[in-house]
Amino acid sequence: MKHRALSNITIVIIFALLHFAVAAISRAVDYHDDIPLTILTITMVAAISIRNNTRIEMVALLTLVATITGFIIGSWLWKPISTVINNEYLAPALSTFIISTVLGLATNDLTRHVKRMRTKNNVLRLYIRNAIIVALAILILRLTYVAMFRYGIFTEGILLQHIQLILENTWTLLVILVANILITTHIPNRRNIPATGTRTIMTELSISLTVIPMLVATMIFYDVPHLETTMSGIADFTRAFSAALIIDIIVATVCILIRVSTLSQRELREEREQKHRSEYQYERLKQQINPHFLFNSLGILDYLVQEEETERASTFIRKLANIYRYMLNNDQKPLVKLSEEVEFTKMYIDLLKERFTDGMIVVMEIESTKTDKMVVPCALQLLVENATKHNIVSPEMPLTIHIATEGDMLIVRNHLQPRTHGQPSTHLGLSNISQQYHDITHRDITIEKTDNEFIVKLPIV
Repeated sequence: MKHRALSNITIVIIFALLHFAVAAISRAVDYHDDIPLTILTITMVAAISIRNNTRIEMVALLTLVATITGFIIGSWLWKPISTVINNEYLAPALSTFIISTVLGLATNDLTRHVKRMRTKNNVLRLYIRNAIIVALAILILRLTYVAMFRYGIFTEGILLQHIQLILENTWTLLVILVANILITTHIPNRRNIPATGTRTIMTELSISLTVIPMLVATMIFYDVPHLETTMSGIADFTRAFSAALIIDIIVATVCILIRVSTLSQRELREEREQKHRSEYQYERLKQQINPHFLFNSLGILDYLVQEEETERASTFIRKLANIYRYMLNNDQKPLVKLSEEVEFTKMYIDLLKERFTDGMIVVMEIESTKTDKMVVPCALQLLVENATKHNIVSPEMPLTIHIATEGDMLIVRNHLQPRTHGQPSTHLGLSNISQQYHDITHRDITIEKTDNEFIVKLPIV
């Protein structure tokens, strides 16, 4: 990750130097640098976004805001710099270098915290095609503003005056902010489509960039509500619309980025939790449906049948069936009632006692007020299983397991009498239980080991 971030920073610096060179050379030969600088900015943002495996709609948003922000800031940043560096070539070039560096670093940081693009071949081809379309659309938009300046629709400083007019007025700002918030929060709920999908984002952006600038420009043009402006003619309306569009591009992009980033982090967290849950379910299923467990269970059942203890054999079969029924019924549940988990564990202990005759002593002290609380399914049973797996269980050395509730914790403790020959502990079961509790309840289990006891404390929620 660090190597990747360093490579992206290097790319940002390279593009910033290219911006610097193009701006300086253009001033020296008296050439308008709008087109090459815009192409460089689009290429820089696209390159960083693709390296970070960012989805196309995010590339579009970031490229759009980068070109417009660079256009706005670049139109005035070179002036204060020129007061320090008295050089008509270096001042604009340094301004361009600073802006492109900041935009590149911001793009790199943002694209590392949004949901990633799938990398199948057909998706990649579609991605490249859409990336080209987006780049051309943004280039056309940027060149439209350039043309407005060159053909007199915008004169020196007049666009910034209109932007300042909008930003200084409470009503126009409220319209832009409130409308964008409503658009970015309402559309995914009204339509049953993913809130972070390309269709949703493009729909939001299209509505925002057409309706809101038109509304704001109309307010300014008709002096509503008393903005103290005097405008007439299509040129004035175009200037107002263009200024409103620039502000709205930035505001709409920020609103969408915030929502997408938040939802992407939530989706990533849910995917991670689902992965951990699947690993936990697999581990607990593997512990129960492993050959040793089935072999021992069938061996006990065979013994009971041969001894013609039909009632004990029938009871054993029912408990064995109930154990698997419980696991299947609660396979997808993140939490179950403590009372259900305790009953399940009792059935499991009964099966173990058929195998370890007089070799286990299990003491349960569960407060009745806690039985409706919730725990991770099979967590208690896995702790009992671990105790019998790693300790001697025999009539000569009975294993004592104590299960009790204390406050908001379920405490399982057993005496330490380690097997001299047995499987070394991998702590995988405890690790999975801990991960489940952390993902689901955002609380951690507590593991303590003394000279005589092994203690695990499970949160009750």
